[in-house]
Amino acid sequence: MPFARIMVAVDSTPASAAALRYLRPLLRPGVAVRVVSIAENPRTLVPLGTWAGSQLEAAREELRHVAAEAIQAAQTALEGCGAQLEGQLVDLSREGGDLVHALAEALSQWSPDLVVLGTRHHRTLLRWVEGEVSAPLARLLHWPTLIVPVDHETGPDEPPSRVLFATDGSDASVAALRVGARLVAPQADCRVIYVVDRLLASGTGPVEKQLEDLLGESGQIAVKAAADELAAYGQQTKWVVETAIIKTRNTFDDVPHAIDREARHWKAQLVVLGTHGRRGLTRWLLGSVAEREVRLTSVPLLLVPASAG
Repeated sequence: MPFARIMVAVDSTPASAAALRYLRPLLRPGVAVRVVSIAENPRTLVPLGTWAGSQLEAAREELRHVAAEAIQAAQTALEGCGAQLEGQLVDLSREGGDLVHALAEALSQWSPDLVVLGTRHHRTLLRWVEGEVSAPLARLLHWPTLIVPVDHETGPDEPPSRVLFATDGSDASVAALRVGARLVAPQADCRVIYVVDRLLASGTGPVEKQLEDLLGESGQIAVKAAADELAAYGQQTKWVVETAIIKTRNTFDDVPHAIDREARHWKAQLVVLGTHGRRGLTRWLLGSVAEREVRLTSVPLLLVPASAG
């Protein structure tokens, strides 16, 4: 079932343009798309000192104008796809709060079934749709969230046909798989991976080997269950589903880097990741993993909370 209500947050940066290019092929006629842009409060951006009231109001008006232009540009980029487009401008000068919480409030009021954000992995003054915001934002959201890196090269004008699903066997992984399947093209290659995290330092002897073997066995069970689930979802499509157990390289490696490395090596067009997995040595798919993945991903990333399944 395609997504029916999609909210995309935009500003005037290339990150938002990248997100819109990726989103367009995912839209279907009749889908409701709300484009949200936030006009910052100039008082929170720079020390204003003795600015006169007229200067402050001019700065506010300029920020509102920039946000309104971002909404118009986004709607223009999505025209012709049959979606029902509408815009929402949030003015922090009037409503207060910060960017992340203001956007979370807008989401809570409209309750979409998919959120789309662009991301860029460095700081700038007025650029809020970026890694530094997207990561804490992901912790606040209760909806599936699609993160699109600014430097991702969009392929053909169609849904992703090479999709990487990361699983740890938890309910969150199952929820992510079911939601992510809604974005996959009718003819696609799907790869399910489980990451064995080498938590113990090398040289610890048989204990290390036993732990790796145990995690590998858990991984085999997890990827098989996920592959069977995808096969059931893909009965009406032409999906090729494969599985793999991968390992972090050493004690300085971690699960997010392993996932991103595998995604780049396999040339994935989308990575699907569940959040809030169960705790424990064999349950690495936690919110902290998802947050770190947002910060470093070079491939579009769909984060799915367990409650979405």
